[in-house]
Amino acid sequence: MEDLPSVRIDAERNRRVLLEAAAGALARDPEASLSEVARLAGLTRATLYRHFGSRDRLLEALRDDALASAVGAVAAARVEEGAALEALRRVITAIASLGGRFWPLLMEADRDPEFVRSRAQAFAPVLAIIERGQVSGQIRTDISPEWTVTALTALLAAAVRQAKGVADPGIADRVFDTVVFGIQGPQPRN
Repeated sequence: MEDLPSVRIDAERNRRVLLEAAAGALARDPEASLSEVARLAGLTRATLYRHFGSRDRLLEALRDDALASAVGAVAAARVEEGAALEALRRVITAIASLGGRFWPLLMEADRDPEFVRSRAQAFAPVLAIIERGQVSGQIRTDISPEWTVTALTALLAAAVRQAKGVADPGIADRVFDTVVFGIQGPQPRN
């Protein structure tokens, strides 16, 4: 029985490697085969099937993993600290740093009501930032906080689609600037 902890560690490592490989493969080619995912992970197709059983279950696991990552990123962004716009920039930077991990979520996720509810819960702290910014006068009040969060998530999704899973270090600034300044002329940075 002493081998049990190392077996669990290996199984968890394999699961993580498979999820990372799947996110990358599907970002490059939404029709990537499970064999391709296993190959990219350096594991066998049988190992992939032991963990996930089917393409649908793999996609479900990717959605769950991405949502958990988003929740963790939002929490790590310290949304309660500082001015609303500073907190919003931290959230956008944290979410944007996850990059391609969200690509598989964009493939049909908006059709899944449970995913839509989970995403709303993940972004609830962002809604609170917008409301805080409206109270402090940093964020305009003629646009609802819900609409601002919807626009933000749409911009993040568009950025992920455009990058196709490739890391883009400037994406957080572009998303933040677009949300905060719109498409008017450039604003001076502090």
